[in-house]
Amino acid sequence: MRTKKCSVLFFILAVFIFGFNQTGAKVPNQTAFYLASNGSDRNPGTKVLPWRTVKPLNNRKFAPGDTVFFARGSKFKGGFVITSSGKPGKPIVFTAYGNGPAPIFTNPSYDNLNGNAIQVKGSYIVIDGLYFYNCPKSPVCEDIRTLGAIFIALGADHNIVKNCEMTKTPVGIQTYGQHTLITHNYIHDNNVPIRPHWGPICVVVCTSNNEISYNRFENYSAPSNEYGHDGGAIEINDRDYPKENMEIHHNYSYRNQGFIEFVGRTKQNNMIIHHNVCEDYQSFIGFTGPCTNIRVENNTVIRILAHERPDSEDVVFWFYYTNSDISFRNNIFIFDPDKVERVFSRQKVIHDHNLYCRLNDIAGQTDDAAFPQPEPFVNISLGGGSSLREDEKIGDPLFVDFKNHDFHLRAGSPAIDAGVDLGYKLDFDNNPIPSGTAPDMGAYEYKSK
Repeated sequence: MRTKKCSVLFFILAVFIFGFNQTGAKVPNQTAFYLASNGSDRNPGTKVLPWRTVKPLNNRKFAPGDTVFFARGSKFKGGFVITSSGKPGKPIVFTAYGNGPAPIFTNPSYDNLNGNAIQVKGSYIVIDGLYFYNCPKSPVCEDIRTLGAIFIALGADHNIVKNCEMTKTPVGIQTYGQHTLITHNYIHDNNVPIRPHWGPICVVVCTSNNEISYNRFENYSAPSNEYGHDGGAIEINDRDYPKENMEIHHNYSYRNQGFIEFVGRTKQNNMIIHHNVCEDYQSFIGFTGPCTNIRVENNTVIRILAHERPDSEDVVFWFYYTNSDISFRNNIFIFDPDKVERVFSRQKVIHDHNLYCRLNDIAGQTDDAAFPQPEPFVNISLGGGSSLREDEKIGDPLFVDFKNHDFHLRAGSPAIDAGVDLGYKLDFDNNPIPSGTAPDMGAYEYKSK
């Protein structure tokens, strides 16, 4: 009898110390949970005794203010679903701890949560400082709308994805939630088609009231049997939902198959695209569907890259829908006429206070070759029935180092003090606007030494 009583007492004491019973129930007042490659799923998920895999997180109930920590240097395979919600001022946070490289997440099987490493079904969730790779390895889905290393479901609102890195993912982040903030992420290097005609995309947004800012997007482009190449940095997708009140700003986009593509037949209204620096293939922005109050302002757009196999829509801007309201102001557009068409290729749009420049024909020019300095062109027709306005300019913007992709302005640039005041306070580098008597054209304000 004494032995049996001792066993019971030991079990009670173990539950009291470790905070969990055999079913993994949450300890009262536990607000932090830990995972590490050297842990065990039989552990209570504390810092001293962390879990080993993401299985204990799947559909687990968390409270507002809880934090889930993943050990740096650890690797986690598979996916998990977040169903709990935080609340304003007390989000549920998923982040890294310790020293070393960011924790790695991979989910190579589409049969497991559509290849999502994290599937968010709750609101007021923060995902911060994680690394995602190979989600999934060989996507076979019929529809891009299920993919994403991080997938935010419809009705999952007020979520933040920040400071994360993603590579080899057909879609980096996809959100159906509203009031999503996607910021300071690095999504790069995927050249594998999702389907024979459909390329990889860094970010897909399918609903309203979302912000994409301060991200770096690189090398998302893949061969396409229908378009030559396909993919891109950002796609505004899913024709079933209106897209309103969106801000896309302070992003850097390089060698992607276009910066933004709008794919919709429903309302696309009140969007601001400003202070982005883009040096991509194909189009800077492409629109389908009705678009109203779309503002494209203070961007620096370089279009001199082209694949050996010609692509459809090798233009700076394309647009198929009439009677819409799109305006371009304070931008710098540089393009190579041998690789892309003129700036406005499908329809007249509102435009003023822009600077245009085209390059000479350079045989065999590639991104790695010595870049020529831009030279002005003299034709005042911009394409699509648009002509140069008196407040617009044609000329060399005088970048600091065009060959090495430094698109800051040098002294004497015609873009300096040549813009109109649109209310912005910070340029691409977060320097004050204006630095002179008026805002500059492009994403950077000139700073004298």
